[in-house]
Amino acid sequence: MAPPSVETVEVLEFNVVWLVKELDASRYVDPLRGQCRADAVVKALSRSVNTPTVFIMECDGYYPGLNFVFGLAVPHLKTAVVFTARLRGPQFRERLVKEITHEAGHLYGLGHCGDPRCVMYFSNSIYDTDRKSAFFCERCRRRLYAFFR
Repeated sequence: MAPPSVETVEVLEFNVVWLVKELDASRYVDPLRGQCRADAVVKALSRSVNTPTVFIMECDGYYPGLNFVFGLAVPHLKTAVVFTARLRGPQFRERLVKEITHEAGHLYGLGHCGDPRCVMYFSNSIYDTDRKSAFFCERCRRRLYAFFR
């Protein structure tokens, strides 16, 4: 689900339905960090979810122990969130597609991949996100297909 100010993008690896759900991000911002606490956002958003869902928030996300996260997925809650703050720039649409696909992959049982071109590669920086593709490598694709069998 995307905030109204985020233009929809085509996510090539999944069929996507774009909906809008309002959530007051300020409720989840750590005042000392100025960032949204990712796990609290996922927990709040999961209350309205019954199928795997990736939400998009215009916020800078973090998770305890990490300086920032581009997104966070909690498979048992069937919920993930992608934070747009660090994705902004000329490649925003491409980055958004990659992070949505990455978090959806987690919701369907995939872990991080060691192939830096695979969409499931862990992005430690925006450069990692820009370098990887928007697609699953063959190994991850096989694992994803096995999930649906």
